[in-house]
Amino acid sequence: MLARCAQGESRAWEEFLARYRSTLERAARFTLLRVLGSLRDDDLQAVVESTLLALLKDDRAALRTFSGRCSLAGYLQAITTKIALNHVRSERRKGWLRFRPLDAVADVPAAEPSEEDPQRAAGLLRGLGQLPPRDRLILKLFHLDGASYRDIASLLGISFNAVSPALIRAREKLRALLQPER
Repeated sequence: MLARCAQGESRAWEEFLARYRSTLERAARFTLLRVLGSLRDDDLQAVVESTLLALLKDDRAALRTFSGRCSLAGYLQAITTKIALNHVRSERRKGWLRFRPLDAVADVPAAEPSEEDPQRAAGLLRGLGQLPPRDRLILKLFHLDGASYRDIASLLGISFNAVSPALIRAREKLRALLQPER
């Protein structure tokens, strides 16, 4: 079937879609939920459609280059995950992810509240307050504001390559502050 799809047979493409569209949707749903914490149907459809277009792009090059070293479903999941991550990056650059209506979060069932959540949040805020201002700022920019490494580099006046180590160090300091006394 894959060889027939790569040759452009419409019937083979219909078979392919019937068999693997749900795989693409599952991979897109999982990635978007993992990265964003919520799922909107338009994001899911955009990722699936982009994946299908990528498979057809350049005379079906992605289908032709499948080597068979893994399952076709795994190969398609990897492509879909990459496209979903690119979609999220693109939406963040445009600023659209920051200003989503609150009902976008309603698409995902809310987690069961636990008694330790308020305590954990309070501890996290205390820990952030104890960090040096630069570490607190880089964590807020990246995790809360969704700023890219390039944006953080220009805001802090550091090189692009210095952002990742600075984030790692800030996370380690916060983690050390949040460790229970032993």
